[in-house]
Amino acid sequence: GVADDELLMACPPDEFIKGVEGMRHLAKNGLRYPYPPYSAFADPNDGMSKSYN
Repeated sequence: GVADDELLMACPPDEFIKGVEGMRHLAKNGLRYPYPPYSAFADPNDGMSKSYN
């Protein structure tokens, strides 16, 4: 994986608009972007406990 500032994407304008609309729909369901990274410096218990209770 890469950090958000290292990510580069390209797509046609109509697909970009469709992607933004899709992220808005995901946000309504509680899935936000950018996703918080799990790493050696982050405790995954907060995020995992919501999925694995």
